[in-house]
Formats: sequence, structure tokens, C-alpha cells
Amino acid sequence: MSQNHEPRKSPVNKTVTGETKKKNRKLQAALVLTLCILAVLIALVYAYYSGKLSLLQHSDGTVEVEGTIDETEEDVRADAAEMEQQTSDLEEREVVQAEGEIFGDDDVFNILLIGTDERTKEFNTNARGDSCMLLSINKKDGNIRLVSFERGMGVPILAGQYQGQYDWLTHTFRYGGADLMMQEIRECFKVDVTRYVRVNFATFEQIINSVGGVDIELSELEYLGLTNQVRTNAVAKADVHVGMNHLDGYDALQYARLRYIDNDWHRIERQRDVMQSVFQQLKKLNLLELNSLLDEVLPLVQTNLTDGDITNLLLLAPKLMNAEIMEKTIPESGTYGSMTGMGGRSMFAVDFAQNAQILKDFLYAGAA
Repeated sequence: MSQNHEPRKSPVNKTVTGETKKKNRKLQAALVLTLCILAVLIALVYAYYSGKLSLLQHSDGTVEVEGTIDETEEDVRADAAEMEQQTSDLEEREVVQAEGEIFGDDDVFNILLIGTDERTKEFNTNARGDSCMLLSINKKDGNIRLVSFERGMGVPILAGQYQGQYDWLTHTFRYGGADLMMQEIRECFKVDVTRYVRVNFATFEQIINSVGGVDIELSELEYLGLTNQVRTNAVAKADVHVGMNHLDGYDALQYARLRYIDNDWHRIERQRDVMQSVFQQLKKLNLLELNSLLDEVLPLVQTNLTDGDITNLLLLAPKLMNAEIMEKTIPESGTYGSMTGMGGRSMFAVDFAQNAQILKDFLYAGAA
């Protein structure tokens, strides 16, 4: 007669099960701890990031009170004399307006870089757009295109008390701030630009000093100007020489502002040379140096870039660090003549239709 026996539970199985549960509890505890640490780190990064963004001076670019141009201002008189000389050999011609819709592409992000002529750290509404460049970032190929707009070209004033008259591009900043200047570029050249970054002379100097200075090669004429041996508006403090020089913020500003020694087209090239050198210096900075740069420079920058815009640009930073920077000056040679505009000022009469196509081909090549 057979007997049925209940199978015995092995004490070994109980031990294994207990150890497994302990391990699982430890893993869960470790996971929770890891997630907590990660959450704290994310919170710290966000706080750091938000803190940096809060240093910027945010403005939509509009002005409450439109400025005017005082014909007796020293800079205005000097610019007028220089422009009269630069246009004296040009044939008078009519302005040709560009037609059609404003062109844009999701793969291309345009930012208007405006350098205003304040001599102090504070921005004011009585400034002129001393330099005007379009920074165009191609998200697809990771390349950067930098376009300089000749500040003495005559543009139709599109809003305000002088609407319908023609004046230098540089003066439109005083008439309507960054908002009007962006509108002029959009309508005259039919390219999409609604974002801007504004700096002034003080910001420019601080940026150069924060990256440790810039390497600039001086021609003999530039050397003579910076050492006050020929007539100019800018003299360096340091001893400079023909060839490669390492310039601090003050002397780099003097180099970028050199006038009378040649013409405004060369002055534009000098401004871009400085920007190229700054870009190269940025690549050499470590994290501590970058942090210091942000603390020193961001409070001196005005912009309408949103936090989302800046975040997207930061995500592109690894690709942009090795970007090729392509340059162009508008208007292109042979596409402008001379004209007389507001206040009797001499200015460049531009074929905007032709230059709009040139600019579109340059900015959006390879984007589609």
C-alpha cells in the first residue's frame, strides 16, 4: 500500500528567495537614490541656466520715443564728409526696390547683430546702428554665414515721422530701434529676420578681454593709423607693428573703428576679422573661463531672443564649434550708385532687387 507524501520545501530555496528580495530592495533603493541625485543635478543645471539667461537685457526692440538726427553732431558731420567722398566717383542712379514675399527656411536661423555707438555700458535710445550684420546659422549643415550691411546705403524709412524719406541704414536705429532696423532688412532684402542681439562699444571691449584678446594682422596702412601717423579716428594704446598683433579689447575696438585710412568697405572687413578671431578664441576657453565670460558679458547684451531660441542654439553648439564661417558684404560691387537723401546726405543708391536675390542665394544655399 503506497503512501502519498507532501514534497518538502527546501530551506535552500527559502534562502535564495530571501537573498533575491534583499538584492531587489537594494537595487530599488539605489535606483531611487540615483533618480534623486539626477533630479537635484537637473535642478541645479536649470537654476544655473536660468540664472545666466536672467543676466541678459531682454527687449522687443521697439522704442517709445523716436529719435532724431542732429546735423551738428561730430560723428554725423564726419560720416557725411566721408560718404560724400566715397560716392563722388559713382554714377547717380535710382533705387530699385525688391518685390515678392519675404523668404525663410526652417533650417536657417537668422539673427541681426547690431553694434550701437554708446560710449558707456548703458544702452540708450539716442544711439545709431554703427554696425549691422546678419548672423545666419544653417542647422542642417552646421555652417555659419555672416553678412555685413553697408551702413551708408540709402534705405526707405518704413515707419515713424520720417516715413517715405531715404536715409542711411545706420540712422534707422535712432528712428525706431532694433525693431525698425530688422524691418528695413526684411523689406529691402526679402529675408526673414525677427531676432536681434545688440551690443555697444563697452560690450565689444569686454568680450575681447573676456576671451583673452584677439590676434589681428595689421597692414602697413592700419599700423600707421593706429599709431597716429596718418589721419584717423582711432589710436591704439599698445605698441603695435605691421603683421600679427595680439590686441586687448580697447585696441581691438580701435582697429574695428579705423576710418579715413581707406573706406567703409575695409572697415566692415576689419569688424568681421575681429569676430572671426573671437570665435577662434572661444574654442580655447575651459568651462571656468566660459562661466566667467558669461557673467561679464551677458549683462551688457540686449536681445529679443527667447529662452527657447537660446536653448536651441546651445543644442547646436557642438556642431557649430567646427563650423565654417562664410562672409559677404551687401550691397555687392556693381549693384549700387549714388544718391542724395534726407538732410542732403550722400548715400549709396542700391539695386535692392538684385541684392535680395544675391542674399537669398547666399543664406539659403543647401538649406532646402
